[in-house]
Amino acid sequence: MELKKAFIKKGIGGGLEEVIHELLPKHTGYVEVQHDVAGQEHPSHTHPTDEILHIIKGSIYFTVEGETTRCEAGDRIYLPKHTKHASKADVNGCTYVISILKF
Repeated sequence: MELKKAFIKKGIGGGLEEVIHELLPKHTGYVEVQHDVAGQEHPSHTHPTDEILHIIKGSIYFTVEGETTRCEAGDRIYLPKHTKHASKADVNGCTYVISILKF
């Protein structure tokens, strides 16, 4: 699936193993699990590939195209390549799975 526009789906749910299997690309790509400590920031940046992030534990403030949304466990963020985005982990930190989609 090639992403055309950034969007967030709330309340998808799923445990770590289930999410990894679901987000593992069918063709070329990989998944990684990342943990951000409380307040950790990722300044505005882009990626050369499409990405999907699924929040496993905690919450994060995610900014896409100037709009900030609080995402929590079970939420999924879809980011087309070259989409400018930033994030800041909430007070309890955030653990999430990132699917890197290569076409």
